[in-house]
Amino acid sequence: MIGVGALISVASHTTTSTNSINQFFGVISAAIGSVLLVIGIGYLAMSYGLLKGRGWAWTTTIILMFIGIAIQIISTTSGTVLNASLLSNSSSNNVNTVNSGIIGGIIGIAINVAIVYYLYRPNVKAYFGKAHPLEIK
Repeated sequence: MIGVGALISVASHTTTSTNSINQFFGVISAAIGSVLLVIGIGYLAMSYGLLKGRGWAWTTTIILMFIGIAIQIISTTSGTVLNASLLSNSSSNNVNTVNSGIIGGIIGIAINVAIVYYLYRPNVKAYFGKAHPLEIK
């Protein structure tokens, strides 16, 4: 997206029509790409910490999973309500789109819940140094 933003910005300088709109989309695209790049680097660091059993990685993963669960719940419910309200006729394609959105949201929530459950297992907490000595069996 960073590259696309740069290409759009460069292309907007060569043409005279819709210059400001192209520059706006170029800047927005580059900004979104930069944010996604930083998030990706953060996930790489977190995965390294998880592999090495670092406590900060366990804590960070738990926080991100709860944020992910909240986002999935909000996006699934709001997306379903929005899609249902936009449907003017009840064709099977529109109903399938709503159903697939709900199923996708439920699967995303289930994956996040499974990860949180796994990270709270006593042996996993002990690996990350988060367990109390009495919890380890």
